[in-house]
Amino acid sequence: MKAVDFKRLNCHSTRCIFCRKDSSGSETVEHIIPEALGNKEYVLPRGVVCDSCNSYFGLKVEKPLLDSDYFRQARSRNLIYNKEDRVPTISGVFFPGFIPIEWDRVGHSVFAARERDTTKLMDVLREIQEGKLIVPMMEKPDEHLMSRFLAKTALEVLASRLSVIPDGLEEVIDKSELDDLRHYARFGAPPKLWPFNARAIYPEGKMFVEGTQEYEVLHEYTLLYTESSELYSVAAILGTEYVINMGEPETDGYVEWLREHSFKSPLYMDSIT
Repeated sequence: MKAVDFKRLNCHSTRCIFCRKDSSGSETVEHIIPEALGNKEYVLPRGVVCDSCNSYFGLKVEKPLLDSDYFRQARSRNLIYNKEDRVPTISGVFFPGFIPIEWDRVGHSVFAARERDTTKLMDVLREIQEGKLIVPMMEKPDEHLMSRFLAKTALEVLASRLSVIPDGLEEVIDKSELDDLRHYARFGAPPKLWPFNARAIYPEGKMFVEGTQEYEVLHEYTLLYTESSELYSVAAILGTEYVINMGEPETDGYVEWLREHSFKSPLYMDSIT
């Protein structure tokens, strides 16, 4: 197995952690978890990810992934506002009439998805006493997009952890064991799919209690370095834990780690005995 020597990883760099090009003139900050998933605070300093790579990930990986019906519905259910201060609508069908509609959960309204159906929807509503709003169950998001997103997030989590260590970012940039994951995230380079492990670790919308305060966890992440010298990125998004191996495209080592630790999440190491 190809291992990443995490213990030897020793900030600031003027090169991008993805393309390695000069990023000293970059003006944008990179959100480790997108703003569309409620992240306003976990960002990397300017230049850690160059403007070009930042723009690429936003347009080619994060946008199509988060605009998928799976994440649109999840963001709408949890009333997660994007950076334009909007919550996505949910697509569905109104019956009778089989009229494509959009459901605005914030405004508690339903409207025709196509302008040409507006009159038809209004006519149907005037004629009936009750109707049905049918919202299809969405399949999981595209695996290739999801794994590239996780690869991108993994490198950024590592960079954030090491950015406070002298020369830490240089180690991330120059660490050859990370090149396969780096190229996969940025360019979709082979393999066709970098596998990841996904499982629910708590219900979506679960309210956690600390003292007298209740709060919801939209996202959280950590790194796991195993005894077999494998480095995994562990991220939970709306209760689903996603794990990707940063050294090679396999997750067998993580599954074995789970067995050894009673299938408890690395995100809650304090509860692991």
